[in-house]
Amino acid sequence: MKNLRTTALLLTVTLAFTACGGTSPTEETTTEAPTPTEALAPSTSEAPAPTPTEAPVEEVAFAPDPIYVARATGAVEAYADPSDTDPSWTFEATTDYGSTTVFLVNSVDGDWYNVDLPVRPNETSGWVHASQIELRTVTLTVTIDQSDRTLTVNDGPDIVFETSVAIGSEENPTPNGDFFLTDKLLTGNPSGAYGPVAFGLSAYSDTLSSFAGGPGQIGIHGTNQQDSIGTAASHGCIRTPNEIALLLNDLLPLGTPVSIHN
Repeated sequence: MKNLRTTALLLTVTLAFTACGGTSPTEETTTEAPTPTEALAPSTSEAPAPTPTEAPVEEVAFAPDPIYVARATGAVEAYADPSDTDPSWTFEATTDYGSTTVFLVNSVDGDWYNVDLPVRPNETSGWVHASQIELRTVTLTVTIDQSDRTLTVNDGPDIVFETSVAIGSEENPTPNGDFFLTDKLLTGNPSGAYGPVAFGLSAYSDTLSSFAGGPGQIGIHGTNQQDSIGTAASHGCIRTPNEIALLLNDLLPLGTPVSIHN
């Protein structure tokens, strides 16, 4: 039963995210190692399932200045307006990859939190009730400059580090917008096309409505194509050097804001 469950998880990973490798989606879905943020296929049925990984975050009460993340404590119903009778969206307590479901908080009105949601269209927001979430805070932010093809991590106004990255191609560009980390997983194949760690974002491709049966979700991950760093080479995801992917895994909790712009 354990092997069947692992195989099922790998198949889910294979189908769920948009591709970000070379020029052919088919090539990526048949030759790459399992990863949580793109269309993947395991090299063998014995390949390890990706492992959710989270950096510690601090639990806090709401205040207007820090960055707040709402973490699901069970299934979460999200409403277009708090006065609505029926929810517009329903989320499980964990994502398909075992990460805690999170939302980035915009504002609070009594027991209701306006949050960014990991759904199409990009930058959709909704309202969740305090009884279904717990509040945490994060301090770091990520900015991806597509013109410079750089990724910068900030702690408030201070730059923690900056690195070159690969972005989406002209045919399948990386979408601009304000997003957040939804998943963090160890790929189980550090030398594979997605490196040692992959991150799911609340962003979706503007050109791929689906990919290999998945929803076209955008991610950040390592790569075994180091020469692609600094170029527009992917199907929408952000590629980082593998050592940077590992550093991001240590630094960034779920819910970390990720701003992508030209």
